[in-house]
Amino acid sequence: MKVMWCITGAGCLLEESFNVVEELKRRSSVKVTTALTRAGEEVVRIYGLQDRLRHISPGSYYEELLTERSEGASGYRMGRLARGLYDLLFVSPASANTVAKLVAGIADTIATNAVAQAVKGGVRVFIVPVDQEEVVETPLPTFVDRELCVGCKPCKAEESCRYGAVKWVEGKAWVDLALCHGCQACVEACPMGAVKSRVRVKVRARRVDLENVERLKGMEGVKVLRSPAQLLKELSARLPR
Repeated sequence: MKVMWCITGAGCLLEESFNVVEELKRRSSVKVTTALTRAGEEVVRIYGLQDRLRHISPGSYYEELLTERSEGASGYRMGRLARGLYDLLFVSPASANTVAKLVAGIADTIATNAVAQAVKGGVRVFIVPVDQEEVVETPLPTFVDRELCVGCKPCKAEESCRYGAVKWVEGKAWVDLALCHGCQACVEACPMGAVKSRVRVKVRARRVDLENVERLKGMEGVKVLRSPAQLLKELSARLPR
């Protein structure tokens, strides 16, 4: 089985999506090509999932890591989907921005282009939008709780970060997510417990995002899944137990 997996710029359901794709590879001889939007590249780095992704798509044929830089504006290898060379396309997590573009017929990112080409090629498309309930829970990337930070000098968290992501603002530490690789060394190093990661918070979905998900459900050739784990149920007849 050959699968293309698209990752967009959402932290919500990101690790759950990784778990499902890893389980898919464990249970069958599936090859996974991973395609990342620019925002998808960022969230994979910020949440420290690069190594896991390299194991999923190590770079061999049909197991490449594709980015918007590698594929160019025309999305070179998205043509594989139009030719029906994959068994399925899995877009998870699908950000609100990606869903909005899909329902508007816009195909200007690697993920939205992949969906357009897959539908043209008759490839099954499974999408997991992050905004399916009025209130959703999402994990935060690494951050400093400034109420707990006492401005230690030297700062153990700063010293522990080999990427230079821990900086100073007004006498307290701050994590620059543009540099963060989600390794959590700073979380472990801070003696005050001020540096935190993967704290789950509840956020409210916009009405327009919920409406777009409903529109997505009516799109030709697309099946909306409630969660990443539902993909395994959809494919259960084809996977060994």
